[in-house]
Amino acid sequence: MHSYRHEFADFSPEVFLDCAYQGPFPKVTVARIHQAIELKSHPHRLKASEYFRLPGSVRARVAQLTGADASEIAITSSAMQGIGIAAAGLQLRAGDEVVVASSNFPSNLFTWLHLRRKGVAVKVIHPSEGKVTPGQVAAELTRHTRVLALDWVDYSTGARIDLASFGALVHDRGGIFVVDGTQGVGAIELNLHELPVDVMACAAYKWLLGPYGTGFAYVARTLLNKLDISVINWYSVEGAEDFDSLPKEDFRLIHDARVFDAGETASFINLHGLDASLEYLQAVTVRTVNGHCRRLLDQLAEGLRDHGYALSTASMPGHESTILCFYASTPEATANLHQKLSANHIAVSLRHGMIRVSPHLYNDEADIERLLEIARPA
Repeated sequence: MHSYRHEFADFSPEVFLDCAYQGPFPKVTVARIHQAIELKSHPHRLKASEYFRLPGSVRARVAQLTGADASEIAITSSAMQGIGIAAAGLQLRAGDEVVVASSNFPSNLFTWLHLRRKGVAVKVIHPSEGKVTPGQVAAELTRHTRVLALDWVDYSTGARIDLASFGALVHDRGGIFVVDGTQGVGAIELNLHELPVDVMACAAYKWLLGPYGTGFAYVARTLLNKLDISVINWYSVEGAEDFDSLPKEDFRLIHDARVFDAGETASFINLHGLDASLEYLQAVTVRTVNGHCRRLLDQLAEGLRDHGYALSTASMPGHESTILCFYASTPEATANLHQKLSANHIAVSLRHGMIRVSPHLYNDEADIERLLEIARPA
């Protein structure tokens, strides 16, 4: 297995197996952020054109990684903002229905539940045996369903859903499919133009290895005219590149996803960091990341089974991702094991009674063996 460890910081003595919590910067990203800090330290070097060039570069890289057009990518500060584009933009009202899963990350749950104050019927599906099933969703869809909102990869189990199957279900009822892709984008190959996904929101600080406070939203071109915009970002007005010629009264918005960009779009310290991390992922390829992580998790799954631990639904064929969770015989035993791993410098997360393991390129077989050694039953 090729070693990428030297391309990241030295974590020793820690074995960092927690990319689903926070993706570390590659060294090239650290270098680029230092360059961006120099720009802020010497503002005369910061050219006006950079406010448009840099977001354009990030947009193009995200589009290439996700199989979208750059015109369908909004630059956001979080997955929550991306989900809000749909939740607010659709102007849902009494009589409309939204279907969500209780296992969604809070950003993709509370945003929709909050619409109940407007009389929107929000139906909450509770996963069956650790996963949401097409049958569960189909049973909740009606002719009033406007939105199905799910997570691509479950943050607490690592289980991946089939986007094609779920998207087809809601499209057949005339609704749209909104997806939180945070725990999959950058680690699982994706071609949004081949999938019935209308909006995908993603935080970039995990598998995209970007700064905290960065993200993107994919908004399918067919949906643009159906979404209301309550706040105008002046960057999204036609002719914004020529600041002194901006209209004072009549203006026209550009007809692409840039109209949903976060304010201060060219937050250059953050965006230079994200641009560098995306460039890094483009070079190594998502396929390489996925293959590397899957080999390590297959090794982990085999060892955990030998130790007598139970695995999450992410171990089931068709639901694999780059996250694997496991648990001991009791919640107390699982919590104690997590403490033991932490005490022995194994960085993993404890989520809803399971230990979550999420490696990346900087990990290798020795890291997995170390975890298995600590987790070996007495």
